[in-house]
Amino acid sequence: MAWGGQFVFGDAFAAYFGPSDDNDLHEHAAYQIVLSAEADAIVIDETGDQHAGRGFLIRPMIPHAVQCDSDIALIYLDPQSGIALDLANRLDPDDIAALDLEDMPFRVPPNSDDLFAQLNDLSVSTPSNLDARLEAVLAELRDEPGRWSITEAAARVGLSESRLRVLARKQFGVPLSTWLVWRKLECSAKALAAGASLAEAAFAGGFSDQAHFTRAMRRMFGITPSVASRSLTGRS
Repeated sequence: MAWGGQFVFGDAFAAYFGPSDDNDLHEHAAYQIVLSAEADAIVIDETGDQHAGRGFLIRPMIPHAVQCDSDIALIYLDPQSGIALDLANRLDPDDIAALDLEDMPFRVPPNSDDLFAQLNDLSVSTPSNLDARLEAVLAELRDEPGRWSITEAAARVGLSESRLRVLARKQFGVPLSTWLVWRKLECSAKALAAGASLAEAAFAGGFSDQAHFTRAMRRMFGITPSVASRSLTGRS
């Protein structure tokens, strides 16, 4: 099989539906839900251990790869979204936690026709518990992640870069630099979905060049932009 399904985007999530293919060990700045309706999905951790089942929640910054012989749903949730926080609080604190599909907050098996609306309702970002200075930085970086460096963003809210990084890691749960790369990839993916070339998509995300874009996508998704573009072209 190949990555030939459909990507959809919301304000605080992204989701892929369709067949899976080879992917390298990678890690996300997001919470990831893995769902399979017909055959067990296999999540491989960094030690090589395999976790088999129909549903998993993978916490941010956990290296893994995913395999499945049937269509799969991969749902990426902003770490401050309502659904991510709810699942993280209710589940065992394992890095890769099995999901009870009967206890999911949306219908399972999902499909791209109805899940988009459900996730938009469930994954509304809830940053009110964040330090106001961090919240201001995230607002600056979210829509135009390539516009400001972390140093510049910190100066705009009266913090040193090191203090901002510590604050983000403590309150947001992931390194700010990793979250920023995630946002850049989101902008680039949306550009690919609108028909941009790989070079244009790299520019849209604020990457220094196409090679930087490729390295970042391989690290966070385990695939290259050219592979991802097969699923993204013409979809948003």
